[in-house]
Amino acid sequence: MENNDRLNIGVGTRKLVYCALLTALGVILGGMLSIPAMPLGSYTLKIGFGVLPVIMSAVLYGPLYGGVVGGLTDLLQSLIFPKGPYMPWFTVIGVLFGVIPGLFFCKGQQPTIRRLFAAIFTGQTVCSVVLNTLLLMWLYGLPYEIVYARIVNQAVMIPLYTVMVYWLIKVLKRGGVI
Repeated sequence: MENNDRLNIGVGTRKLVYCALLTALGVILGGMLSIPAMPLGSYTLKIGFGVLPVIMSAVLYGPLYGGVVGGLTDLLQSLIFPKGPYMPWFTVIGVLFGVIPGLFFCKGQQPTIRRLFAAIFTGQTVCSVVLNTLLLMWLYGLPYEIVYARIVNQAVMIPLYTVMVYWLIKVLKRGGVI
């Protein structure tokens, strides 16, 4: 008997449940289990794995689901674990954290290491290094030098996210979850 027969739920419901779980995991990982870094004396960087569930949803279900998970994750993080006033622009960027990698998988392509790296590299570079940096500079008047800390952070996190997503997908497939 296949898992779908045993649970008797549709594919759409299954996607919504998994995306809700990924959203909750992203909120916890990003809000409670991340480390704020202040390389230039102000809150300019967050070290953690809060974006990992957003990337997972994008890779597994495409840009629409990835964008919804990214937006909800950012919105819920800012409501449950506020680190300052709410800025909707960060939520827009949170949506892009899911949409951009999802575009690499919108036709059901297999998540190979190369494709994952390209998707994660593009998403993290556009969203974290470029857009978030510009927004921090614009909103809080931070110096442009914060981009160096953000580049170093992503030079470590992008390969780490790639390996983790690849490994998680293999484990979930082997276990029959996806």
